[in-house]
Amino acid sequence: MRVLYKKDYFKTDEDLVVQHLINGPSPRHMHEFFEFAVITKGEAEHIVDGKSYRTRPGSVVFINFGQSHEIKTDGCEYYNILISPGYIGSELYRETEAVKDLFSFVYERGDGDQCVNFSGADVTKITTLISELYREVTEKKEMYREASGNLLHLILIMLLREVKTDRRGNTSEKMNEIIAWLKEHYTENPTLSEVCKKFYYNDSYFSRMFKRFTGEGFNAYVNSLKVSEAVELLESTDLSAEEIAGMVGYADVKTFYARFKKSTGTTPGAFRRKR
Repeated sequence: MRVLYKKDYFKTDEDLVVQHLINGPSPRHMHEFFEFAVITKGEAEHIVDGKSYRTRPGSVVFINFGQSHEIKTDGCEYYNILISPGYIGSELYRETEAVKDLFSFVYERGDGDQCVNFSGADVTKITTLISELYREVTEKKEMYREASGNLLHLILIMLLREVKTDRRGNTSEKMNEIIAWLKEHYTENPTLSEVCKKFYYNDSYFSRMFKRFTGEGFNAYVNSLKVSEAVELLESTDLSAEEIAGMVGYADVKTFYARFKKSTGTTPGAFRRKR
């Protein structure tokens, strides 16, 4: 695996580098420095230590020192903020509690999620801040170090707010949105991976979050939606079990019977006879 060395990206007196990149895939590599990848156009799959994150404009991926990183894309535009270990603790780095919290999140987070997805007006705001940071670092006008330090601090605060919002309540709002979508599309047999791709989640992180929120695994929840609808159709119509199986998304009657009995303790025919 290729290693990206600090000496190849940072000048002697530099601890902060900002790149504006428009390119395709990037093969697996490791860094000697910390990286934020801020997506501004297109879509990409970032793979960090084997975990996949589907990104779009407004996504920010954190890559720690020594982690493996790979990008799969047909073409996207993004900014890279590269931070050397020496920057943390320097006079330009503001060691406020907020910034400490963010780096603690990045370094020590236990659930493995290393991607934040901004939405709405915040996408424009984060893009404006990062483009201004890039301009300051590139043009190097008078007092650019102070200006770039201030801009980076604002970016870090935005990231921290998004992380904390996600922890406190945004997750519930997003999960309600996903569940509403599932209730409309469960007959199409969406897979967990397809839902993650649509809503920009890492598969394993979403699976854990979904189970915490609903009390069921993803497949079990989708099956419960199908069975609930089947129960209603058995009670309110004279449709055959075969017709109902197809309407609620089962490819074959045998699977429908097995799942229905597992959920209700009886067969569709026996359930209908009891009504």
